[in-house]
Amino acid sequence: MRNLQKVLPPQQDGTYHAVATVRFYTSVQLVLQLLARNVYLVGTIQTNKKGFPPALIAKEASRPADVPRGTTTIAVAKCCPLLQAMQWWDRLPVYLLSTGASTAVETCGRHVPGGRRVTIPCSSAMRDYHRWMGGVDIHDQLRLQRYSLQLSVRFRKYYKTIFLGLVDMAMVNAYIVYREAHKQQGKPPADHAAFLEVLQAQLLQTTGADFVEDILSPGPATPTRHATPIAAAHKLSEFPEWVQVREGFRKRPQHQCKVCSIRKTKVGQRSATRFFYEACSNGNKRVYLCDRVRPGHYVNNNMTCHQIWHVKWKNGEERPRPRIGRDIQIRGLGKKRRRREDAETNDDSEPEELEAVEEAPVEEETAPAVQEESAPAVGDAPAVEETAPAVQEETVPAVEVPAYEEAAPATTAPDGEERVNSV
Repeated sequence: MRNLQKVLPPQQDGTYHAVATVRFYTSVQLVLQLLARNVYLVGTIQTNKKGFPPALIAKEASRPADVPRGTTTIAVAKCCPLLQAMQWWDRLPVYLLSTGASTAVETCGRHVPGGRRVTIPCSSAMRDYHRWMGGVDIHDQLRLQRYSLQLSVRFRKYYKTIFLGLVDMAMVNAYIVYREAHKQQGKPPADHAAFLEVLQAQLLQTTGADFVEDILSPGPATPTRHATPIAAAHKLSEFPEWVQVREGFRKRPQHQCKVCSIRKTKVGQRSATRFFYEACSNGNKRVYLCDRVRPGHYVNNNMTCHQIWHVKWKNGEERPRPRIGRDIQIRGLGKKRRRREDAETNDDSEPEELEAVEEAPVEEETAPAVQEESAPAVGDAPAVEETAPAVQEETVPAVEVPAYEEAAPATTAPDGEERVNSV
């Protein structure tokens, strides 16, 4: 369904299309969905598919002697009169599913033992299936039975196999056009091997100039806009801190890019980076920008987020309004990180105080006179015992989560607030 919606034009009243399928893809559900979109379907079907009438399934594996060749049995769906299932006897039973097909009787040719060709009756839907699927079968025979690039090489990557299949398809189409050109010129039709020899000879004669596009006329001259060079002060800096992921492994925290946050098109779209620019930052309030090209930011964009911020947006002063949500905010450190940095600062200041206390007796030995006249003896000073106040740990009471029978649907905040994950 997804592929058909891309190929078919928009649905219009009174305009219908027809699709032919093989039995692997045909199903009653698919037929009804296509019919709702003004698309008819005709194709063979497997008898074990859901919705196929079991009364049409034959007990015999081959055609009985008392059943004439070309006998057709049709069943019409009660819920949808346009849906028909039929059984047609050739040498073996053939089961068909169709919508919008006529019940008129037509004929088709069949070969019988001895090389003779006979004409047997068939329904209009079966005739349409033979006519539309015949070209597909012949194309597959020309492409897959011999001289196939797709079958000659095996790849682990599926897209390489698909590419060779497309090359085979182009070669088969070229062969059909080549035979038609010989027919119009009155020449005998060339076989497949002769066509491939001519094709290989022409491919070997191609050069690099054959792949260069010819410019018929020069277009109007357009002024070239040179990007303003970025100042050397706005250099790329990596986030200095590390986070311990597990024992023996660590990584740098990542933050949301400011340019990507402004140019995003839907809520929840994020682009993380671990780089920031010190010249545009204010202390711990850093401006995080990713150093890669995002084609979706502007039409024909070839600038990184760093260049967009400094050149196009003039260091963020001429930045546009966000496409969705509110404007960006240059955030500082969170509460936990501020507490951690304050604790590290206090730890760094304690050794300096200890060094000052140890150096005091040295000054007393070198200059005893100064100590007697201006300062009292160290022993006379009362001893002051410094004790750190005990920090009472706060415990968060456990919250009991109620059990729900059905999960509530996810909702999005109406204000479209940008949420930044910081580690």
